[in-house]
Amino acid sequence: MKLFFGHPGDQPDYHAYEALQIFGLGGNMPEFVPEEATMWLRAVYDDGCGVTVSVPDLRSSKELERFIYLKMAELTGYSSPWGCLTGVRPTKIVNQLLAAGMSPDEVMSELTTFYCASVPKARLALDTAINQKPFLDRQASDPSRIGIYIGIPFCPTRCLYCSFTSNSIEKYRKSVDPYLELLRAEMEDTAALVREQGLKIESVYIGGGTPTSLDDERFDRFMRDVAANFIDGAPYLCEFSVEAGRPDSITALKLASMSSVGVSRISINPQTMNDDTLRLIGRRHTAEDTLRAFEIARAAGFENINTDIICGLPGEDTEAFSHTLDEIGHLSPESVTVHTLSVKRAADLKRDERREMLSAPVTGSMVASAFSRLTARGFRPYYMYRQKNMVGNHENVAYCLPGRESPYNIHIMEEDQTILALGAGGVSKFVAPGVIRRAFNVKSVEEYLSRSAEMAVRKRELFKK
Repeated sequence: MKLFFGHPGDQPDYHAYEALQIFGLGGNMPEFVPEEATMWLRAVYDDGCGVTVSVPDLRSSKELERFIYLKMAELTGYSSPWGCLTGVRPTKIVNQLLAAGMSPDEVMSELTTFYCASVPKARLALDTAINQKPFLDRQASDPSRIGIYIGIPFCPTRCLYCSFTSNSIEKYRKSVDPYLELLRAEMEDTAALVREQGLKIESVYIGGGTPTSLDDERFDRFMRDVAANFIDGAPYLCEFSVEAGRPDSITALKLASMSSVGVSRISINPQTMNDDTLRLIGRRHTAEDTLRAFEIARAAGFENINTDIICGLPGEDTEAFSHTLDEIGHLSPESVTVHTLSVKRAADLKRDERREMLSAPVTGSMVASAFSRLTARGFRPYYMYRQKNMVGNHENVAYCLPGRESPYNIHIMEEDQTILALGAGGVSKFVAPGVIRRAFNVKSVEEYLSRSAEMAVRKRELFKK
């Protein structure tokens, strides 16, 4: 079957395109056909017969997305578990509905009836929003609270599925010291901006890349720079997180450095506990390295550890994923972030035809298994987001034990808090009632080295009325 979408003008309506994207990974993305003034969907079957459906001129973008989704589902026989919900932040919609006075039952009805989401996904979004409420209420009562993000764009190796700002630290070894020097200057300027604006730092989050890909000495120096600018004398600080990330990059000395400056939460991210898969996706560590990393982190006194895993990795089946859940259960992390594989254009996986993707039903069973097993152990969802090109149209969701939430992750997804981002690829957001302004740091290390002074200026511009 071939599908066609007729649309006025050179480019299809954005909301129509978003609805069509739901069907992209299934091989049913329509061919776009510019038209004079109408929109239509056409299916041409293998026997040459076809059917054309006129798309009405709907005033509401949500109604347009819903109409196209329902017609595409009818033509293709495929229904997304999230229905016609296309945004990155499903819980943002739920929070808006609750704030408008809807009861939880009314929200469930809206999600399942209008948006056509499945009951499990609607319940997941609602439960996540309810668990976020104390954090959103606290922010609403004191909008001067902010988050700080600091990016280290280096990794031991680049994973097959990665589309983030990440560079091999071996290739960029000569750039590391200049990068850290310029990053320290950006920290100093940002810290001055925080003081000038009377802002209260609630969270500091160090990500990447893999921050712990730095050697012990450089990592210790970097952590002390962070502490000097954002941690020391920060009375409102609730969270100091580090994406320790790759288990093979974690050492006792780096853990000691983090502990000495007050890091309260770390992530150790194996993605899978199957060695064959780890080799396939380009990670130079083993499941045993993850066990070792947890052991030395616990010995160093860390009592809030997150771990990331991925549903839908190439070469894995439900049995392999179940093994990962078993092993993660033995490690007893305080939070587990369950990602669904997203095949991005910038990832090597997108260009490697040898890597077969799992079918949507298999990936869906992995997602469901993670939910049931984690919630049975007392974990609850507290933030989530979706991406384009996710296998099976599922989601990324973080589960934690009560009291182990990451405020930074909640606020970055709900866009209710100002976030100042430093380093290559960072995106700062100024948030005020009815206003969100963004400032983008350059992505490449090379550009950052030549233009880093501009990044501090961009952040200052955010606060000009």
